Amino acid sequence: MLSHGHILIYTADAELFLLIEYILEVEGFSVRLCTDREELLTLAAVERPSAVLIDCSGSHVDAPTLCRSINRAADGRVRIAAFAQARWDECGRDLNAVGVDLVICRPIEPRRLLAFLGDIRKDVTADCRPHTRPEQSYSHADIEINVARVRVTRKGHPVRLSALQFRLLLYLMKTPQAVHSREELITAGWPPDVEVEPRTVDVHIGHIRRALNRYGPEVIRTVRSVGYSLDMFSSE
Repeated sequence: MLSHGHILIYTADAELFLLIEYILEVEGFSVRLCTDREELLTLAAVERPSAVLIDCSGSHVDAPTLCRSINRAADGRVRIAAFAQARWDECGRDLNAVGVDLVICRPIEPRRLLAFLGDIRKDVTADCRPHTRPEQSYSHADIEINVARVRVTRKGHPVRLSALQFRLLLYLMKTPQAVHSREELITAGWPPDVEVEPRTVDVHIGHIRRALNRYGPEVIRTVRSVGYSLDMFSSE
């Protein structure tokens, strides 16, 4: 069966995931489970999903903040549905205000979810099936970064990075000759509601350097008191 789109599901509830996964796959959608917030935001940015379904029923989930972060990561180009325990009048207005398209309170009404999926299917059809587009990738020197697969290689060797480090390297790879300040990198790498010290950027750039340097010479250039850029190769 051809996929009508790709959907991310964010939940720690295995029973809910299996139920929703079954409905989505029957309706022709491909599905990916996310249980980690950082992974979710990275995939929302790089996979360009048709929708994100989030489980807001847990007390540990700050739903409005999470939804704002998803919209920011996806540049506002993703539909969001939220599953909640509370009634709509207790949580729905707050979630709608931060860009949630549908709030489904338990017990789940399948008809509302199916109507939501029908709207997504129309979007995908009108957009000529985004999953058939060529995979987006960037290359610099001997480094390649495949956005769709969230994969970095150097000289053909896989480079292991965290989701956060992947976002930072991707930002550098998009404009390798430009010098990017630590403030720019914080905006690119972290959700807007998280306070990050400039020194934290240096720590993660150090991790990226060490991972890349396993397979080649130094390529990340430090511009003192300014930030970072990519050189073809640096002698630093």
